Amino acid sequence: MATIKDVAKHANVSTTVVSKALNGYADVSEETRKKVLKAVEELNYSPNMLAKNLKQKVTKSIALIFSNFEYSNGKDGVLFKMMTGIFEAASHYNYEVLLYTRSLSEQQDKSYWQFCKEHKVSGAVITGLKTTDPYFLEIVDSNFPCVVIDADLTGSNTGSIMTDNVAAAKCAVQYLIDRGHRRIGMVNGHNYAVVSKERLEGYRQALEDNGIPYDPSLVVNGDYTEEYAYEMADSYVQEHPEMTAVFFASDLMAIGFMSRCRELGIPIPEKLSVIGFDDIVLSSYTTPKLTTIHQDFEKMAFLAFEQVIRILEKKAAGQHQKIPFHLVDRESVAVL
Repeated sequence: MATIKDVAKHANVSTTVVSKALNGYADVSEETRKKVLKAVEELNYSPNMLAKNLKQKVTKSIALIFSNFEYSNGKDGVLFKMMTGIFEAASHYNYEVLLYTRSLSEQQDKSYWQFCKEHKVSGAVITGLKTTDPYFLEIVDSNFPCVVIDADLTGSNTGSIMTDNVAAAKCAVQYLIDRGHRRIGMVNGHNYAVVSKERLEGYRQALEDNGIPYDPSLVVNGDYTEEYAYEMADSYVQEHPEMTAVFFASDLMAIGFMSRCRELGIPIPEKLSVIGFDDIVLSSYTTPKLTTIHQDFEKMAFLAFEQVIRILEKKAAGQHQKIPFHLVDRESVAVL
């Protein structure tokens, strides 16, 4: 494998000139730069970026950390969309991305600060954190820049980004109310997610704004999984025969629920209307096609990465960002 010394010898220049030519320094002539690039191509030279970063005592690497990652997390395609946004931002700003997963036990074993230091990364974008996770509790006080997706955390080195979940949930429920529904249930995710609390708040606000009493028995958790929502569908619809519509805090739960309703002979939307949240690819292929709230996951991830860089380069302190959403009107909601 060729080294920088080999390139320098082949181009008949010093290693310093090779380094400057490859990094775009202005004091290297165009003729010399072309000579160096030709040598690089002929020798098939690939710079060791990690060694370079260590020598300069600066890294250009940002970690993308998936907290509590499980196989089921990939089913909705959300993580892929986030990765697309992350890699687009990394390419735009000339940073490297390192992918990691961190379970609850791994977070307990090694702090966020230790993790970043040992892996020699400059900062991180984290998604999937629960409010009870060790990283959630410690990153605000960390010296390593971090932006958390789907949280509300701010500090000098910590930022966060999410959809305006309260407004989005309120929009979804108002959509149902405008179509004549008044007994509206909600299948939320779980109690350890910031987005769950915000979507429940939006649900409650929409009911209150329309003079509809909040009934806690109509709200259940589906753990953000298709399987759990499928399993709880029987008891949920049996206990609430008066319910005409259900707002789901994720499309996957709505899809699982709709699947079970079809088996039970409950027609959607004729008997029961359903509205989801996320606008995953599968939502446009269900029968009927799922009406839902669209989240721009690629943009969310791009802006998260961008904010990490701003914090890292001392251009801004951490901040909480909210991105727009919109409702996608399909076929799963009936007009009463």
